[in-house]
Amino acid sequence: MTILNEIEFLEPKEIIPHEEPSIEKLNALISKIKNDGFINHPILTTKIKNKIIILDGTHRFFALKNLNVKFIPIQLVNYHKKRIKLSSWAWQFNVNEEFKNFLKTFDLKITYEIRMPKNYEILIKSKETFLVKFSDKFKFLSFLNEIKNLNYERVLREQLIEGIIFPKLNHNFFLFLAKNNLKIPSGITRFKVQNRILYLKVPLNVLNDEKLIFEFKEHLKNRKFRIYEESVLVFEE
Repeated sequence: MTILNEIEFLEPKEIIPHEEPSIEKLNALISKIKNDGFINHPILTTKIKNKIIILDGTHRFFALKNLNVKFIPIQLVNYHKKRIKLSSWAWQFNVNEEFKNFLKTFDLKITYEIRMPKNYEILIKSKETFLVKFSDKFKFLSFLNEIKNLNYERVLREQLIEGIIFPKLNHNFFLFLAKNNLKIPSGITRFKVQNRILYLKVPLNVLNDEKLIFEFKEHLKNRKFRIYEESVLVFEE
């Protein structure tokens, strides 16, 4: 099947993350993978201008890299076939006066338009809702890295009561990050991908042996799977 052909095993140096991992979450995942003895889901990636960029799976990537495996399992999705829909997350937290004063330290413009943010903009929802426009991508990137230690809850845009709604960042921004070896905090970008492969369950020993990788891929052809056409609701553990 064509979708299964998207599964590849690449060396870590060939894969570019666009996010910084959370150390706490990363350490917990490293322990889980070591205890399980396998990696559940492949890293979701796409190719932009010959660079393989992670869409989802930053923590899995860095966990496997920390475990010194030779190869990383990825699903390489074609960016231009409309299977990838760009979105973003929102961060829920108390927008207090201290945070508002912090905002003023950046080169930005505040308006009271009520709409979803575009590139290099954020929407702040609080007692008063306002749009923040940064002067350029460097100021925007600087802001993102300054707020990475906020005590927030990641929620869907439509669920946000108070906090930040981030813009849908496009492929040009990811390419800019990749070319300059820059990253943004995790929990900002969100991608909706049709026919995403889950529960591949690749044993760790396979990731250190090309022969075992070949055998795993051959075995994969005979494994049963289901394709969900409809939306599904999955309870988090």
